[in-house]
Amino acid sequence: MLLPLTALQEHPEVSEQAREHLHLLLGEWQILADLGMGDVLLTVPERYTAGGAEPRRPAVGAPMVVMAHTRPGTAQTFYADDLLEREVEESLGDFLREAWGNHSLSVYRDRVAQTQVFAVPVTWQGITLAVLSLHAELGEDRLSSMDLTYRDCAMDLMKMAQACDWPASGVPTAPGRGAPRVGDGVMCLSADDSVRFMSPNAVSALNRVSSVSKVMGKTLTDGLASALPVGQQVDEGLMGVLRGRMADYAELRRGRTAITFRSIPVKVDGERTGAIVLCRDVSELRRRERELSSKDATIRETHHRVKNSLQTVAALLRMQGRRSDSEDERRGLVQAMGRVETVAMVHDALSEMPEGAVDFDTYFARQLRAIVDLAATGSRVNAAMEGKFGEIPGHMVTPLALVLNEVLTNAVEHGLAGHGGNITVTARRHMVEPTPATDGSAAGPAEELVVVVADDGAGLPKDFPVGRWAADERMDPELKPRGLGSRIVRNLVLGELDGSITWARGEKSGTVVETTVPLYEDPV
Repeated sequence: MLLPLTALQEHPEVSEQAREHLHLLLGEWQILADLGMGDVLLTVPERYTAGGAEPRRPAVGAPMVVMAHTRPGTAQTFYADDLLEREVEESLGDFLREAWGNHSLSVYRDRVAQTQVFAVPVTWQGITLAVLSLHAELGEDRLSSMDLTYRDCAMDLMKMAQACDWPASGVPTAPGRGAPRVGDGVMCLSADDSVRFMSPNAVSALNRVSSVSKVMGKTLTDGLASALPVGQQVDEGLMGVLRGRMADYAELRRGRTAITFRSIPVKVDGERTGAIVLCRDVSELRRRERELSSKDATIRETHHRVKNSLQTVAALLRMQGRRSDSEDERRGLVQAMGRVETVAMVHDALSEMPEGAVDFDTYFARQLRAIVDLAATGSRVNAAMEGKFGEIPGHMVTPLALVLNEVLTNAVEHGLAGHGGNITVTARRHMVEPTPATDGSAAGPAEELVVVVADDGAGLPKDFPVGRWAADERMDPELKPRGLGSRIVRNLVLGELDGSITWARGEKSGTVVETTVPLYEDPV
């Protein structure tokens, strides 16, 4: 959750670096909530007063307002409601205002409400920014030894937060997949790097690569020596993380087993006293990633082979056209070759981007040049592109490419035949209101693609069915297309793309064809 900065921006003494430090804290504080087994709040006073050595302090009786709130993943939440931008109760507010001026951990216990709150001020270069507080149920006597160890780790983090030692700046961000969490496994290291505590999940994870009996009471580097690469240079980052000497992430692999680690050095008065190391068994996750990578490679290879096969078919059509004595037959073969080559280019684009979406602008630039070069024989045709298609869902690329192929080929071969001219293709996207479904929920796309192809040629024949063809409208029998290319366009736009296409004559000359298609995601 991002911190609303409006309350801080009113104070010029709060620097941009201080605000960034708070953002960094919010990005890391889920660990604090999980280890402390309670809700964590960041609060600031509603009003300030200045004076004395402390330039910013809460005004007397000023309510404390919650600026950020997170919940634990290892225990039941303490507050059922979201407290964001709400005032805390008066007695708790008094405690938090007092904690604002303390330079150590403050503890508040309410026997009646069975509540205990741990709080520290978050400071930056001597200026208090907010109060960080952990809220949990009262009753350490009901906590297990593991819970007590977790709570001690949480207190260490809070003290480090007060001293600006946690979270550390410059630490690499968590990897996208497989970052360890508290629930995955926790280890506590002593000042000499030896392991003094391991959670059950940490035991299970490390048993995949070594015997836990070789780890307890020893350093992780010694206990996991058998799992470290033999005869290879060991990554210094991995060694630093296993020793708890550096705040970073690392991964250890042994065969098909993969364990990720995260180290948080613990400091007291600036001196390192140990470390908190999180670990997670990501073997299954890495196996799935390998399978996905293999499937991606297979999909790429399939698209590549289909492209090659279609190019072979196009070459055969070209050879057949050259041998034909009939002009009509030769023209039909050339048109068929153009359609096959269009589909081949689509598969070529999909072979480079098989993840489901295609950068249609890159692909269409090649298609436009190929169509103009192929169709414009003996005349000069200038083609221009305006706007951007953006990324198009993979299942829409082939029908959209074929529609544009037919429209552009028709413009070059018929509209500009013999004398040349100009073609302008304009693409734009715009948001639309989703159509309500029968159950009241939103259905349909939230975005549409509009493509306009305009030329300054001879225009449409007088008997051409000018008008709009739409998938959601009943077509006038007079508008039904007669030519093969027009029928292909109609079937693709209405059937495959669920869109509409409008044929119109230009204001002075030429033809304007506008195609509108909804941008649905790939079907599951």
